[in-house]
Amino acid sequence: MSEEILQLLLRKEEWHTFECKRALISPSKLLETAVAFANTDGGTIAVGLEDPKKATGRNRVTGISEGASNLSDFLKLLEKDIDPPLPPVQREETPITNRDNKSDHLALFRIPKSDTVHSLKNGDTFVRRGQQNVKIGAREIERLQYEKGARHFEDEASTIQDITELDEGLLKKYIDDTGGAGLDIWQFLKDNGLAVRRNGTMVLTKAGVLLFGKNPSVLLKGKCGIKISHYFGTAPTYSGNPNFVEKPFTIEGPLLKQIEVALGYFRSVVKKSPPKLRGATFRPSILIPEWAFQESVTNAVVHRNYSIADDIHIRFFDDRVEIESPGTYPGHVTANNLRTERFARNPLIQRTLNRFEDSPNLDIGEGVDRMFKIMKEHNLYEPLYLPPNIRPNSVLLMLLNLQRLKYWDTVSKYLDKHFIIANQKAREITDIQDSVEMSRLLKGWVKQGLLQRLGSSKKAAYYKKPNVELSRGLFSRPLKIKRK
Repeated sequence: MSEEILQLLLRKEEWHTFECKRALISPSKLLETAVAFANTDGGTIAVGLEDPKKATGRNRVTGISEGASNLSDFLKLLEKDIDPPLPPVQREETPITNRDNKSDHLALFRIPKSDTVHSLKNGDTFVRRGQQNVKIGAREIERLQYEKGARHFEDEASTIQDITELDEGLLKKYIDDTGGAGLDIWQFLKDNGLAVRRNGTMVLTKAGVLLFGKNPSVLLKGKCGIKISHYFGTAPTYSGNPNFVEKPFTIEGPLLKQIEVALGYFRSVVKKSPPKLRGATFRPSILIPEWAFQESVTNAVVHRNYSIADDIHIRFFDDRVEIESPGTYPGHVTANNLRTERFARNPLIQRTLNRFEDSPNLDIGEGVDRMFKIMKEHNLYEPLYLPPNIRPNSVLLMLLNLQRLKYWDTVSKYLDKHFIIANQKAREITDIQDSVEMSRLLKGWVKQGLLQRLGSSKKAAYYKKPNVELSRGLFSRPLKIKRK
């Protein structure tokens, strides 16, 4: 197992979630990386492994014995030099034979993505961009707080104090659905976090405007809608005539109505799409279940970052539907853990939508996992959430409008356990004899976004799921840090 772990680490390139350093490095530099990982998308620090730009192969395996005191100092700094303290850090030591052919260890630290913004005690704040730790200032710290959900855009006061700017029918429905009939409207709004008193005057919160404003994009002077683009084929055409099925349009208005109109468009696409011959029977052109689309759009509306002036983008193609929402994954949620973890960037919006009698969201934390199961039940590929290294400033979900090939489940299960696969291993587990045929399948899955190809040559090529960190399965225990 130690040799497998070492080979896995040697294959990894330094990037926004992985850094390898010799144990001789300054402990303060390691601390900057820990803060940067926590503030961005989490990551793994491998200590005792030389930078791949400075050595190759086994010559990179230096071990921790050459700088054991530095490692000890780093552990002390983790305890006392980060404010606020990091969430629990995981640590593993893997026995290896170093490049001098002596018994040694690698030290691996898994820094989780955090719900808040961390700084060094001297005030410096870092984020991870590519291979670099980048120091950020006050404005970027504020943006990061919105991204993480440590600061709530929805709670802020707007300038709207005119009740006639609200959708009267929708507000009445919400009041009736929640048993608020007969109450003073402004008091009702205030009691539900949708209005606040400022200088003796009641004004709507930004959540109140987003949820009930006739046109939140106009009232908040931003972009708060859903942009729908529908294409012929599998990719946009950027030259000549655009390959639009119809002219792209923007859905504006209260959030609930945005979801309803988007769902209505999906239904119209399903209705208009002619059936296609698949095998011996005719099947619908749109295979994606309506509930999966509804859950995807609702999640985008509920969890997007409204401090970013951009719309949610829904793109229809022949082989997929894309739902892209502004802002990266909130809190401690990542592309790896979103099936099991919960974090609401906009808890008030989530709560309000859930309290409608015909709510589009159940708010019981099972929506994403259920969406995966429903797609599988319909023999479709699982929903694909792209990681931040591919889409840095947004959450992009792809619902593939494709029936699963029978070999995919075998390859997918192997990757869930072993993280990487090459052509030869894929042939072994699928009983496909022809390497060219296996290569065709692997390339097809890469094209569909299900796999990511790594390695610089055909001989060294291997594959991983794009939203899975190779080092994810290396850790089993938390690092115990004494808090003073």
